[in-house]
Amino acid sequence: MAGKLTLKQEKFARKYVATGNASEAYRHAYKTASMAAPTITREACVLLQNPNVATMVDELKAQHSDFQDITFEEIGGYLRRAVDGATAAGQHGAASQAAVALGKLAGLYVEKQKVSVDDAREHLDAVQTLADEPDGDEPEQRVVNFR
Repeated sequence: MAGKLTLKQEKFARKYVATGNASEAYRHAYKTASMAAPTITREACVLLQNPNVATMVDELKAQHSDFQDITFEEIGGYLRRAVDGATAAGQHGAASQAAVALGKLAGLYVEKQKVSVDDAREHLDAVQTLADEPDGDEPEQRVVNFR
């Protein structure tokens, strides 16, 4: 388990695992508007050498490796067998569900979702406050009221 990380270090580690680009991850996690590109690259490399950050990166990569082994063909084959098996067993509802899942996998079905936005900005302001935490080892204690 990775040691104690600041919010920005964790954000950096997660973005680095997602993109594989340390400089991009650094720009995503830290304020870099006044920094030159070589400085960002250097700071990102230093951050990757931090033992706690490196441990978290390794842990995140290990978690994602299992998902990367799954292929489109594997899922499609499983769903086709599920359709065939359910049909043979007379379970037409299950066969129909598997067929729909296969269609979604192929991009034939698109689920529509209704999204509503709460006008209260308190939760968004609280998240922004947390994102702006100082870079020190010990984050400042703050009380946040989530309604």
